[in-house]
Amino acid sequence: MQMTIDVPDTLPQERLKQRIKELEQSLLMEAQFFAIFSKQQTAVDDPWTNPTIALPTVDTGIEDFATNHDHTL
Repeated sequence: MQMTIDVPDTLPQERLKQRIKELEQSLLMEAQFFAIFSKQQTAVDDPWTNPTIALPTVDTGIEDFATNHDHTL
């Protein structure tokens, strides 16, 4: 990620440092929130993220679906 911040030339150096620290703290808080949120999302039993779940199957009697694939398209 890249950020561009336009700063006026009249802003004192100390005030600029203070604003940068505030921005860093804000971004760190957002990163921590995202890390917690992403961990919660992966904990959900979703068959796409947790492939160890046994999915139900249906026997159609067709051995090879690729045999007539051009007819089904």
